[in-house]
Amino acid sequence: MSTGADNKTMAQTKAFDAGHERIYGNRKPQRGRWVQDPQTGKLIPAHEYVPAPRALDAPICVDRFMENTVAQDGTDIGSRAKRKDYMRRERVGDASDYSKEFFAKRRDARDRELSDSTSRTVAELAKVDTRNLPNAVEHLRRQK
Repeated sequence: MSTGADNKTMAQTKAFDAGHERIYGNRKPQRGRWVQDPQTGKLIPAHEYVPAPRALDAPICVDRFMENTVAQDGTDIGSRAKRKDYMRRERVGDASDYSKEFFAKRRDARDRELSDSTSRTVAELAKVDTRNLPNAVEHLRRQK
């Protein structure tokens, strides 16, 4: 107790009896372990309680995250089959399907192509007379 006194030694008062009767009525308190049933809200002895199977844990609900999923163009891809068909039809894939080496090779090839075309363009412009430079640049832009 907050006063430091041993609560076992306190005398039972009329106020305590009135409060006890108001809460519990004429029932005698029962000892034991209890579980509150989520559907009914009632207390059930723990040894009698059987939890109801939950649909969220059922194996049939594994792919629920795909429901109501659409692609960027608005196409319904709400199941594995629809998503697979869409990916095949649109010729797209997941980034996880490719290795880091694949992306590194693609990046190197793209960088090589850009540097080659830039050096070719610079070499072609170096041959041009400076008086015709704006026309030469415009001509190279139209070729691309």
